[in-house]
Amino acid sequence: MLSEETIEALVERYIKPNSILSFGTSKDAETFLKKIALNLQDSKHKLENVKVVPTSSHIAAILSSVHIPIADINEREIDVAFEFVDLADKHFNYIKRGSLSLVRDKMIAQSAAEMIAIVEGPGFGNRLFGKVPFEVAVFGWRRSLIQLEALGKAKLRKKGKNPFKTETNHYIIDVDIDKIYSLDELEFQAKNIPGVLETGLFIGYADRVIVHGKKGIEVKSRLDYSKQNNIDDFEMAKSFITL
Repeated sequence: MLSEETIEALVERYIKPNSILSFGTSKDAETFLKKIALNLQDSKHKLENVKVVPTSSHIAAILSSVHIPIADINEREIDVAFEFVDLADKHFNYIKRGSLSLVRDKMIAQSAAEMIAIVEGPGFGNRLFGKVPFEVAVFGWRRSLIQLEALGKAKLRKKGKNPFKTETNHYIIDVDIDKIYSLDELEFQAKNIPGVLETGLFIGYADRVIVHGKKGIEVKSRLDYSKQNNIDDFEMAKSFITL
């Protein structure tokens, strides 16, 4: 988890007045929201007119409890979104496994003018691998699972003895994939299966990847590096800058 000092620094750096924000559901998100609530009450911070698009009913409840206004994604695009991810790579791709709704998270990622993916140090590397979640329709889910088996060992996610249901009332099927040779091809194959609504692969959505761990905090930035060096996306993926 991020320290409170780090979260406070991220709030200071990336959250501006009059912003529409979004946070993936996590313990760190709760701390972010509490820090924002305190800043909204403190005139010294000059953080005013900030609203948040909730990613889950849990986040919505926290927003209500700390008196942060809720925004509607149907009415406004998101200025900055923070997502807490399991794996991220040097090409600004990431995998989110703990989503409460991949459909909702993908819509938020697409809407955000700036998408900030936060990952623990061991989760950052040259390429993505391992378990990928897929959100599927309840109707005919066994057919979707059988067809997802072509990608790797597939298993319906459960909560206790019952299937886990997303906040958009769908199921999640987790697939263990030994090697991901092409993210685009994997995304295409999965979405070509009837009943597969969304994937846990987020290809090229992140504008920044914040890596945190024992060595501190590092920020990998698509926008900053490309502006400084006037190079293409593939080359700019090689740079780290310090927070």
